[in-house]
Amino acid sequence: MTWLAWATFSIAALLAAARLSDAIRGRGRALFAIFALMAIAILLSIQGPYLALDALLGGRNFANLVIRFTLFGLALLLAQRVAAAFGAHRATKILTGPWGLGAFAACSAALMASFVLAGPGPSQVGFAGQNAWWTAAYGTIGRLYPTFTGIVLLPSLAKAAASSGRASLRIAAGLLGAGYAMLAATNVITVLPPEALAVAQLLNYGTILLVFAGLTLVWASSLIVRLKDERPSSLGRKKSTH
Repeated sequence: MTWLAWATFSIAALLAAARLSDAIRGRGRALFAIFALMAIAILLSIQGPYLALDALLGGRNFANLVIRFTLFGLALLLAQRVAAAFGAHRATKILTGPWGLGAFAACSAALMASFVLAGPGPSQVGFAGQNAWWTAAYGTIGRLYPTFTGIVLLPSLAKAAASSGRASLRIAAGLLGAGYAMLAATNVITVLPPEALAVAQLLNYGTILLVFAGLTLVWASSLIVRLKDERPSSLGRKKSTH
């Protein structure tokens, strides 16, 4: 299902491009970084780009580590942006406090250790080490920290989806909550048989697309509010000139 990966990458790249001009002017840089990091991670999950980068890194699947740490950074940045959008101050404190930073450090150390113990072999998209058990452990550990951020956010997203606020934000919260729930479900991927590859890809890219949709709605909602706020002030300036 390479077409799904390319389609998801194209959406991420277009969303990043749409935010580029605002990011250059100093607005919405976090959202631009989120879409850009997503685009990079998705691109490296495709065979051609993955093999090209890994060849530069020595051809021992170090490109897979690049993907994993890109996703770790993306997970933290995304969770902070979502928490800010929905006023989830408690979630922000957890993510950036001792528990959150400890989880990030522990998962990063475990990821590196499992990568070495798996015995990385020649370049291969999806990473297949020489030790099957540690290869599976590496895949699971790579999903633990992003799942942790989702678990921290889910209560706030559920509350926002059930609130009486703006419909766009309630829908966005529902989409993001569904995306994080699907992210948790991706932890079963490492125990799925090889013939279930299509299911694994649907879980992975379905998660990304749900998050894309939620973030886009959050951005659109904030843009509408900003335009409404700017309209009265612009009308006032016009009246003052007459």
